[in-house]
Amino acid sequence: MWQSVLIQRALPLSISYLLLIVASLSLDYLLHVAGLSWIGRYLGPIGTAFIIFSFGYSARKHKVVRSGTLKAFLRMHCNSGWLGTLMVLVHSGVHFNALLPWAATGLMMVVTASGHIGQYLIRKFREEVALKKKQSAMPDTVEAEEYLADIRHILDSMTVRALEQWRAIHMPLVSFLVVLTLAHMLSVAFFLNWR
Repeated sequence: MWQSVLIQRALPLSISYLLLIVASLSLDYLLHVAGLSWIGRYLGPIGTAFIIFSFGYSARKHKVVRSGTLKAFLRMHCNSGWLGTLMVLVHSGVHFNALLPWAATGLMMVVTASGHIGQYLIRKFREEVALKKKQSAMPDTVEAEEYLADIRHILDSMTVRALEQWRAIHMPLVSFLVVLTLAHMLSVAFFLNWR
C-alpha cells in the first residue's frame, strides 16, 4: 500500500496544499496580533501579480514564449502560483463581509487544488504506472506478488484515468476565476472612497 502511486505522489502534494492553508492562516493571525493587518490589503494585488506571472507556463506550453525549458516554466508556475495564492488568502483574511471576494477565494482554492492534482501528478503517475507494469511482467515473481502487483497496477491505472479528467474542469475554472477576480477588482474600484 505504501508503494502505491496515490500515496507516494498525492500525499506530498496534499501536504503542500494543507501547508498553504496553515501558512495563510498563521500569517494572517500574526499580522493581526502585530497590528499590521492593513498589510493584507496590499497583498491581494501583489498575489494576483504572482498568479498572473504563473501563466508564463501556459504561454511557454503554447509556444507564445519560445525560450526556456518547459520544466523550468512548470516549476515557476507552481512556485509563483503557490506564493500568489498565499498572499491572496492573507488578503482575504477571515472576514465574512462580502460574497464576491469569498466566492473568488473559494474558487481560487479549487483551482489551486486542481493544479496541485493535475499538472504534476498525471505525468508522474504515467511514468510510475509504466515502470510498475514492466516490473510486474518479470517472470521470476511469486504468484502472490504477481497478484498484488496486478492489483496495484489496476488501482494505479484507475487513478491515472480519474486524474486525467481534471483538464476538462481546470481551464473553465481558471476562466471563471479570472472573471470573478476582475469583478472583485472593479467593485473595489467602484466602491472605493476616492476622497
